[in-house]
Amino acid sequence: MGKTPKVTVYGIVLVLPLLMAMSSLTGSSPDTIPKPAKSFKAVFIDQMDVTTEVRDVTIEGGVFVEGKVGEGTVTVAFDKMSEMTPLMRDGRLWGNIKLRDGNTVEIVLNKTHRAYGRTPYGTFQIRLSDVKKMKLLH
Repeated sequence: MGKTPKVTVYGIVLVLPLLMAMSSLTGSSPDTIPKPAKSFKAVFIDQMDVTTEVRDVTIEGGVFVEGKVGEGTVTVAFDKMSEMTPLMRDGRLWGNIKLRDGNTVEIVLNKTHRAYGRTPYGTFQIRLSDVKKMKLLH
């Protein structure tokens, strides 16, 4: 009975690093980002005023912004947008979206959603809550 706990502890110590290495294979790599159905370019300005120009922009894999208006859910296609300015207010992330036709729409965004894209030097991803402004380049 004295050997059983030692064997179990040694077994766990030996197997744990292997299991941890395997778990990284199933997660998403920073090099793997969603491939959009249509390619869009955008400039992101983050909360630190760092500007990054990206191509193949998506938000959670889609070429649209999704949010709530009241109890309803709406999507605004990148084709119709010129820019979006997220702003935290009352514990919610509001997205003020300027449309190409000059109108604006305000929706409640999902704070955990991410925007993805490609730069000349690698991939890009950012949480919408970290975005100060997103300008679509048409």
